[in-house]
Amino acid sequence: MLAVAVCALAAAPLGWQAMAQIATSDIAFPRGSAGTHVSGTISGDQIRDYVVRARAGQVMSIRMTGSNIVFFNVLPPGSDAEAIFIGSTEGDSFSGALSQSGPYEIRVYQMRSSARRGESGSYELAISVTGHAHAGHGSPASHRGGITGIEGMDGVAAFDELTARGFRNVDSCSSGDTLYGVYYLPASGLCIQTASADGRIVDIRDIETHPACR
Repeated sequence: MLAVAVCALAAAPLGWQAMAQIATSDIAFPRGSAGTHVSGTISGDQIRDYVVRARAGQVMSIRMTGSNIVFFNVLPPGSDAEAIFIGSTEGDSFSGALSQSGPYEIRVYQMRSSARRGESGSYELAISVTGHAHAGHGSPASHRGGITGIEGMDGVAAFDELTARGFRNVDSCSSGDTLYGVYYLPASGLCIQTASADGRIVDIRDIETHPACR
């Protein structure tokens, strides 16, 4: 397994890719699953980014199958067109313990030579994120069992954070564009509700009781 530490790797600039038109898709794993598959076709200088949100300490694994002219890179959160994995030189598989929390970009592309010829290639990516986040990242002892700092967080990060604090997700529903989640903390009996819109937590409150909070 490759331990990924961005500061310790020779980050490689992506050059011409930074100027290409990039289509972006967010990846959400099916409920109860730690992974998914995506597939597609790119032609010429087309580039597609798949955005996967993960936390420091988790392990991300990616395997590409398909045309031998299509490759993928992995860009860490906040990357300025620098990759921690370059498929054209490192192969069709990546597995690494992540050193940062946030959105990782899986960038699918062709080499410039085949892109200039207008070639097309199909691909499939098997993507998974497993394991637990590093203890203590965003969850100091003073926050365990509480809801401080959750409002405003990315929805996936908030779920991981609440889980790290000991909460269990016991119910969920949606109304229009708002997704509601109910979380229960067995240790104290605290029952809370989150509301998220556009992928972020916009409200979190103690609702005192709920049929699933027991």
